[in-house]
Amino acid sequence: MKQSRKRLMLAAAVLAMSAGLAMGQATFETANIAQPHLAAARALAAQENGWRHPGLSTCYPDDEEVAASSAQIPAAPKMFDNLYFVGNTKYAVYALDTSEGIILFDSLNNQQQVEQFIIPALRKAGLDPARLKVLIISHGVGDHYGGGKYLQEKYGVRVYTSSADWDMAAKADQRQLTLPADKQRLAPHRDKEIKDGDTITLGDESIKTFVAPNALSLLVPVKDHGKPRLLAYFGGAIDLSPERQVQIVTDAKVDGYLGNHAIYNDAIYRLEYMRVHPDNPNPFLVGTADTIRFIQEVRECQLNIADVRAAMPSWRYNRH
Repeated sequence: MKQSRKRLMLAAAVLAMSAGLAMGQATFETANIAQPHLAAARALAAQENGWRHPGLSTCYPDDEEVAASSAQIPAAPKMFDNLYFVGNTKYAVYALDTSEGIILFDSLNNQQQVEQFIIPALRKAGLDPARLKVLIISHGVGDHYGGGKYLQEKYGVRVYTSSADWDMAAKADQRQLTLPADKQRLAPHRDKEIKDGDTITLGDESIKTFVAPNALSLLVPVKDHGKPRLLAYFGGAIDLSPERQVQIVTDAKVDGYLGNHAIYNDAIYRLEYMRVHPDNPNPFLVGTADTIRFIQEVRECQLNIADVRAAMPSWRYNRH
């Protein structure tokens, strides 16, 4: 057991250090910067049941882009009996099938990506795009709402996000309108406003919502071989205070988690694992403890990035 734990800790450290060295990002080895939060994130990752440690990706945001660009769209989109992955390797879009239609989580960048990724994946899953009824926008940044206007106009979907995120999207629209028409990425028409603690219900499924200043968190019901399960959904890695987020997932006894970027919950790898090992336990069901560790790892990574920025003001990363 001790030897296994040592191997896990070594794997986490090598993953983190090699990623930083490859991209020139500051680490213990490449810059004289104290990074206790990076060390804390690695130590938390070593306690996980798996070995890929998706929470550590937020310590190395530039490397997220490399990992996403090198992945391939999953051959099979089915995650659970009623939940499907219909995004691309960078942006996670999920479709929840209910008795009265489909709830979509995010909508990629634009109409072209909707037609390139979302619609074909729905059809591959045996879902009729005409059954799209609800779109939940995780936060008011264009790569998550960009296809929403098209879905709203073509399928009549009802679009939900928080008031703050509607406002953020409206400000982005003001800038977009200064561009040529063929370059514009406009937000959906302002529709349903989500408040903290609201419930969104469609047919036989209900989603609990939690609102932070810049993103949504959700509790999403799914079924695994007919058995009800509950997943936490993070709309901006960790978008609420980590203490509140831990309390929410603890009280709900979640069975796993989803993220609005595919790398946050290692969605592409796990879907491929499911394709190769269809009779094995569902890899998205990591349990409450690993979900809490993910929250804690991400928080430590966020604090580490703040430390690096303070020590190296010129350092920037690509992810919004």
